[in-house]
Amino acid sequence: MSISSPRINVMLDSVRNASKQLMRDFNELQISSVKSADFINKAYLKSKKTIHYYLHNYKPDYGFIFEDDIDQEIKEDENGYTWFIMPIEARENFSSCMVYFAVSVCLIHKNRVIAVVIEAPALKETFWAEEKKGAFLEDFKLRHIKLRMKNRESGLIDVSGNLLNKLQPGNNNIRSIGSTLLGFAYLAAGRYSGIIYSGINRYKALIGRLLLQESGGRLTESNKLLVAGDMTF
Repeated sequence: MSISSPRINVMLDSVRNASKQLMRDFNELQISSVKSADFINKAYLKSKKTIHYYLHNYKPDYGFIFEDDIDQEIKEDENGYTWFIMPIEARENFSSCMVYFAVSVCLIHKNRVIAVVIEAPALKETFWAEEKKGAFLEDFKLRHIKLRMKNRESGLIDVSGNLLNKLQPGNNNIRSIGSTLLGFAYLAAGRYSGIIYSGINRYKALIGRLLLQESGGRLTESNKLLVAGDMTF
């Protein structure tokens, strides 16, 4: 029996089909000597159109916001739902042939993210969470693992790149992989002991809140920073 809902299944189909196209472009980048902005933009647009196609067919009356137009305001009403789509999250990693990038979509209702899917195509991992139903990982062996944050006295802490030189220089536990969404997912899975992010858009922050809420953690805001996990470093 499937552990995912029909809504999550459609979201999974949308990002996985986009990921197949994206991996062809990612592999082309690795063997090509030319990594033009035009090539990256075309890869982004293909991913965007694929996800939109699947989700629009599923619920034509739902709204859409994309990562490249995050200044757009969601029109809130009692029954309104809006998709927030990230065709290539951590685009700089993708364009540099680094595997830490993601394809993601979440569903927003009443200013809350109620469902999210995060696919890491190059790593063959998929994370998803749904409000009051839990957070899960499907790995490359097709195993379904319930995510649960772990309390650790020490461990890796992921931070925004602009914080690397500000948080105890020389601490080997601090790093930045360049993907906020994978950072949230890794913390929810117990791979990180903490995260500290700055300058994160509100929709990504809402995604982080849902992932951590459904894995037994909590995301807090302090001095314009998003903080979660064990911060005793």
